[in-house]
Amino acid sequence: MRFTTTKIIASALLSLLALTACETTPVKQETTVWDDPRWQKHYQLLKTFEQYQLKGRIGITHPEDSFSSNFLWQQRQQDNFTFRMYGAFGQTYLILKVGPNLSTLDTGDDEHYQGVDARNLLYGVSGWDIPVSLMQDWIKGLPTGINKSNLLINADGTLQQIKYLDYTVDFIRYDEAEWERDNKTITLKMPDKIKIVQGQNKIILSVRSWDIEPAQE
Repeated sequence: MRFTTTKIIASALLSLLALTACETTPVKQETTVWDDPRWQKHYQLLKTFEQYQLKGRIGITHPEDSFSSNFLWQQRQQDNFTFRMYGAFGQTYLILKVGPNLSTLDTGDDEHYQGVDARNLLYGVSGWDIPVSLMQDWIKGLPTGINKSNLLINADGTLQQIKYLDYTVDFIRYDEAEWERDNKTITLKMPDKIKIVQGQNKIILSVRSWDIEPAQE
């Protein structure tokens, strides 16, 4: 980790222990095919919205480093989102703002950085290799630019696993979220816990709340 304070390290270690203690072995469903009407209906609904907000916890494990914190993800449209990591008492570790042509990163130490590639910017400052651009789809439970043979679909019409490049993304658990659309309430199954593995690197997202198409600030 390239930027820390004693309080941040202590808080992060306690958070990591709590997150690890909560890990459970997923109970996998039977799988189905791409053309299954349940998956197709769910898939098409997920593609119809770009604005969403979710809060939860992120655990990052690399061979030389482990870290855990709260996170807030605010998506405005494709390649336009804010990713904030913060501690138990609200102290900001970093705020990454991603735009189509420029990304900026501000740390809790009031340092400011910017660059074109969000992933490289985040890695260069923090040492955490987080595929933030790919996660725009993954956190919704959508595949990103992959062959149909490289994913597993649950029998209930949600994604079970994605394999993309050298990543394996497992959707361990889902929960229901409500979406107000055309004066109707649509209930969607949204990812509640996601594990992203790349070699010896692992990221676990545990979502506390989903807000689909939130009110604009």
